[in-house]
Amino acid sequence: MRRNASNSLPFLMIALLAATACAAPSNPGERQSQDALASPPRTKAITIGIIGNIEAMGAIGSGTSAGGWASVREVHSSGLVTSDVHVHRPVGQLAQSAPTLDDGSISQLTDGRMRVVYTIRQGVTWQDGTPFTARDLVFSYQILNDRGIPTAPTDAVRFIESVEAPNDRSFVVNFKSPYYLGGLLGIRDFWPHPLHLLGEVYSRYLATKDVDEFINLPYWTSQYVHTGPFRLASFTPGEELTFAAYDGYFLGRPRVDVVRMKLIGNQNTLFANLLAGTVDVLLDGQLSHELGFDLKDRWDVSGDGTVYVAPGTTRFLAPQWRPDVQTEPAVLDPRVRAALYQAIDRQAIADFKMQPAWSLVTPNNSYYEATKDAFRPFAYNPDRSKSTLQDLGWTINSDGALRNTSDGRAFKNAIWTTGGSYDWEIPFYASFWRKIGLEVDEWTVPAPLIRNLEYRAHYPNWEASSGGSYDVLFGRFEGPGSSAESGWQGDRGGYNDSRGRELVGRFRTGLSERDTMQAMKAISDYVAADLPILIFYFSSDHVGVRKGILALDDVDGAAAGSSNYGTFSRNAHLWDIR
Repeated sequence: MRRNASNSLPFLMIALLAATACAAPSNPGERQSQDALASPPRTKAITIGIIGNIEAMGAIGSGTSAGGWASVREVHSSGLVTSDVHVHRPVGQLAQSAPTLDDGSISQLTDGRMRVVYTIRQGVTWQDGTPFTARDLVFSYQILNDRGIPTAPTDAVRFIESVEAPNDRSFVVNFKSPYYLGGLLGIRDFWPHPLHLLGEVYSRYLATKDVDEFINLPYWTSQYVHTGPFRLASFTPGEELTFAAYDGYFLGRPRVDVVRMKLIGNQNTLFANLLAGTVDVLLDGQLSHELGFDLKDRWDVSGDGTVYVAPGTTRFLAPQWRPDVQTEPAVLDPRVRAALYQAIDRQAIADFKMQPAWSLVTPNNSYYEATKDAFRPFAYNPDRSKSTLQDLGWTINSDGALRNTSDGRAFKNAIWTTGGSYDWEIPFYASFWRKIGLEVDEWTVPAPLIRNLEYRAHYPNWEASSGGSYDVLFGRFEGPGSSAESGWQGDRGGYNDSRGRELVGRFRTGLSERDTMQAMKAISDYVAADLPILIFYFSSDHVGVRKGILALDDVDGAAAGSSNYGTFSRNAHLWDIR
């Protein structure tokens, strides 16, 4: 008898369900494993906000720490050394370890020079798979030491006499004299470059002296390759840079797949992005003090993230030393600078949760005992300030304005700074100077010009700035000043003093703790006497992550982006997402 097809449908469905039930895994764990195989794994991505535009990668790019860019360099690149996890102590990165006197890798030669041997870590490759060798570092020195190429000059490179690579894993650096940072060559001081990608073009540049081809290579933008945990995947100026995990990274494949760096116009927009969850990571030098604590307070209550308050930098005012740029020549008189110094109540800075500075270095610094209280003579004393200025030819008129007795001109000042962490700072300084009769203009460098070194070098009067390392701080009173010939690299203010160079040189060439301590004391006395910069306080930086982002719990071992080694991104390969 023939069965109707429509009547057979229920029997077919029952049979199909039975077969499916038999094929299904007998336990939930097996079922989840099959589901995981059936769907692609989730891409782990972290977004970091960067204030301002990025025009180039690597050593060709700007060295300014403003906007957070310098603090992410170890996301994509690596230096010979970095810092340890929970203490700012040098450890090997590309190098197997940080050289020391104790192990013989640092030695002083009989002719007064210093020799440092870096042993390269095994298994390091460039992000295109090419082995990294000491020959790359010899080539890097050629580039970094070539004044025809617009790279930021570092003191380390200036101290180097020669380099050599006796084999692929030994990089020998011969310094002209003892140098206190000779065994601490982080990426800021010595940026490695790939010989196999840049060598041929560099040779053509040496032959023709035409640098255009070299500096316009796509390597410096969309085709950048280095040795860090994340390789550049896309470069969109003004918008975003995307980095993908490099499987061959020498410390193991990163736990996160993608790191995006979102280029943001200003700190208020960055703050909004952090609250909205479109930015996951906050780095140093980006939010103002007020916004940093505002974010911390909000996240402490909501649980939406964690903000760490990390040690920051030494903040100071630096005068413009170029006579053709300085708009008020009186500022070049150290007696005037002393009077202006005493007109500002730095103790009131504590109201902003900042630490007033009475020394060159912070109290937890090993050189603090040699420098403490050096600036106490310049404590707040507005009456003495006005008296000193009057003796120097500046009197207060009936309208309350300070004017020059010889030509009647008003004492006009202008203070420049970059936007971000220190928006309260200029109004703070200006308010005290106005109390003694000065006219003060306040100027914030627009975000698109933060990395325009020529523009930054032409501040007309005073610049509010910071030093996160000895080299950065000393550069403000050591010289040489930046110029067109140097590509506007170097000290923006143009200060150039032989006594400052001598003292700093004595510090840098000291190998024993006793030698460097004495040199630091001499530098401190010099700064207190001549006031090439006016030091006011030690800042604190806010760095943080949104809930679920496992990163930056190693802040106590990191340093600001302007430090010689060990940024907040040094362990980016360990970042993860819960």
